[in-house]
Amino acid sequence: MLKPMPCPCPIPRAWLISSYHSSPATGTSAASSANLNYDRSSQTAGTTNRWGMLSTPQTNQHINELCQSIRSSLDSVTSSTFEYHYEHGHRYHRDGQTLLPNDETEQDRLDLQHHIFKLVLDGELTRTKLPPTTTKVLDVGTGTGIWAIELGDSLPAATIIGVDQSPIQPQWLPPNVSFEIDDVNKPWLQGERSFDFVYIRTMAGSITSWPNLLKEAYKVLKPGGMIEFAEFGLRWECMDGSFDPKGSCGTWTKSFHQIASEVLGMDFDPIPKMQGWMQEAGFENVIMADEIVPVGPWPRDRKLKNVGRYFLSNMLEGGVENYTLMLFTKAGWDETSVHAMLGGVRRELLDPRIHAFTRAWFITGNKPASPSKPCLQTEG
Repeated sequence: MLKPMPCPCPIPRAWLISSYHSSPATGTSAASSANLNYDRSSQTAGTTNRWGMLSTPQTNQHINELCQSIRSSLDSVTSSTFEYHYEHGHRYHRDGQTLLPNDETEQDRLDLQHHIFKLVLDGELTRTKLPPTTTKVLDVGTGTGIWAIELGDSLPAATIIGVDQSPIQPQWLPPNVSFEIDDVNKPWLQGERSFDFVYIRTMAGSITSWPNLLKEAYKVLKPGGMIEFAEFGLRWECMDGSFDPKGSCGTWTKSFHQIASEVLGMDFDPIPKMQGWMQEAGFENVIMADEIVPVGPWPRDRKLKNVGRYFLSNMLEGGVENYTLMLFTKAGWDETSVHAMLGGVRRELLDPRIHAFTRAWFITGNKPASPSKPCLQTEG
């Protein structure tokens, strides 16, 4: 059964906590209003209000001030959450803080990308084998929420929480699925040792410090809890020499990594270092695995041909443009030059003579059942 979420968007616990402590309203602050202490000797006879409290001028004033403070805080949070930034014909999260847009074209691409991961994993949602005793799961960077929703359907006894900074998730959800609007680059609001599984997929380009993110994941996992990182590699390979690394696609991928590092200061290729970062955060049994993802339907193998067909569609229908426009223009390129370069990239992508492929990477691990060291603190 599906449950409706309040329109226009849910007000998650994360909003309430962050706004309640950081956005006091005019007059009595939210923090002080929450402490409804009053002089009992000043009570006078009166009626009882709908909260079961004696209706006196003092208590009524306190209640009105508290409601006004909370209402003001929520209005501030909801308005800032829906402040979008429009550029290059796309809609981005407020102030252009992220590389990728969050408009409908990007949401469609994210859902298609989810389908590709399922094809790679033969229909499974994770490489990690989740036991039936799994009770609580955290999806970091949930995007459209499609993964969390499907996992909620497959694990009806578990609670699934998806976190993202853009409120683009649907309103009709399985009863065990919910979403929180928050920035995962900041300290997490979830309680320590409260989750059985943390899932992090395709977040390259959105994370300011991967070691900090993994330390936060370590803290919220129960002893013995599991973590999975999944990402497509951006470096393309070829076995028959048909792919020219100095061609349009090769130049694009090389420039992409260089500009991302110089302009945004973010690591867009965390895959080679992820295993070490997980171990440093305290995880054990860290395993790295990969699956081939063809760029196009050129393989003879039926599964690989199907994966390649969808991956090519994902690249053409937003992947190349959405990843490139904001980044390259921030580096000083004009939009016309960017589109000219992308035209060459698309021509190579559609060339059936080029047999390029990338890889889908999966890095898994678990928190020790009996941690041998205290939970590490994040930097800063």
